[in-house]
Amino acid sequence: MIISFAIENWMSFREKVTFSMLATRERQHNARVSKLRKYQTRILPIAAIFGGNAAGKSNFFKAFQFVQTLVVRGSAIDSLIGVEPFQLNEHESEKPTRIILELLVDENIYEFSFSVTRTIVADEKLVLIKKASEKVLYERSAGEINIDPSSSDHEFLEFVFRGTRDNQLFLTNSVSQNLDNFRPIYNWFKNLQLIGPDSAFNVIELYFDENYPHYNTLQGALQQLDLGISRLAGEKVPFDNIPLPDEIKESITDVNLN
Repeated sequence: MIISFAIENWMSFREKVTFSMLATRERQHNARVSKLRKYQTRILPIAAIFGGNAAGKSNFFKAFQFVQTLVVRGSAIDSLIGVEPFQLNEHESEKPTRIILELLVDENIYEFSFSVTRTIVADEKLVLIKKASEKVLYERSAGEINIDPSSSDHEFLEFVFRGTRDNQLFLTNSVSQNLDNFRPIYNWFKNLQLIGPDSAFNVIELYFDENYPHYNTLQGALQQLDLGISRLAGEKVPFDNIPLPDEIKESITDVNLN
């Protein structure tokens, strides 16, 4: 669950903008608000962003997409980071874009933050937030890193950092090196489902698989909705039987071979 998300110097956002899921003292619908007794706080189960056209809603959503892509997919060698800084001021466009997230993962709250330009990760930090204190798991800045000395993999984590490229998050590289210290945070981003106005629902094929955990739930819901749809199913079609021009089939084959 996301608790808060803040961005600065991103697309149409010059100053820091924060989205928070923390509940206020409002008591209406109190029973539906999730309570984190460990932290003595409350989290909203749902939230919405309202605004007129060109108010920045889509740009804010794109920031989520950017973070997920950078964490999960990473960046290739010598490639540029796909950051889109504020462009209406030439000095701002040269400054790093800053991202700060507070996440609830496995009943623990973490603050994960980083600043990036198109070429480097300027800084990066992961903090475990406790009830009355904070524990910095690692902090990266100016090409150096400070790792929690109590970590059992302290020396190996430092070794992994030395192999972390300037355009790569240390969190991502540590997971790629089969270290599980920060995998729960990585998995949170990996499992995050972002569906925006222009998003393609690319997981629909999962509901065609009878082994998928929610297959029976969806099939039953379809029948109850009385839509005239009895079930969803998939059927494999040989590539040669797909009604496409030969030149398109050849181009697809060439891409797959390469």
